[in-house]
Amino acid sequence: MVIIAVSTLLASPTISKQDDPLEAYELTASNFVGQKNNPAVIVTTIKASNDTRAESLAKFLQAQGSPMAPYSTDLVRIADTYDLDWRLLPAISGVESTFAQAVPGGSYNPYGWNNGRSYFKSWVVASDYVASQIKARWGASGEINPWGIGPGYAASPTWASRVNFNMKVIGQYQ
Repeated sequence: MVIIAVSTLLASPTISKQDDPLEAYELTASNFVGQKNNPAVIVTTIKASNDTRAESLAKFLQAQGSPMAPYSTDLVRIADTYDLDWRLLPAISGVESTFAQAVPGGSYNPYGWNNGRSYFKSWVVASDYVASQIKARWGASGEINPWGIGPGYAASPTWASRVNFNMKVIGQYQ
């Protein structure tokens, strides 16, 4: 019974009450004392916290004057969908297009995808497509990071270090 309850709580991405999203929940096996076959007492504490990545990313992109700032929630969701670091795509956009400020007209291509020749319908469509391609091309090789994808993504030998630097700066906004 306790194992099922703890497993259910651990599988939940967010465990909170509407009024207090940071409240800690405690489930103890001692709550079940008196039940048959209860040989041990297990104490488990699970703390839920707010996911502030989208807000942090929005603040960062706003500070850069990026037109992608309003889509920060989408960028984080896309990163999660493809199991990418949430800072990777924005960091690439920083290197490739100064955070979407310098893109071919109407391309919505802040990632320099296909040497900047790819055109997308929106920032979100571009982000989803590029994330899916990064996952498909480099996902089998292990953890996706600037050093792993750099040689195939860009010709510049400094590309990975610049993307990595941007990721660190983005992370400081959290």
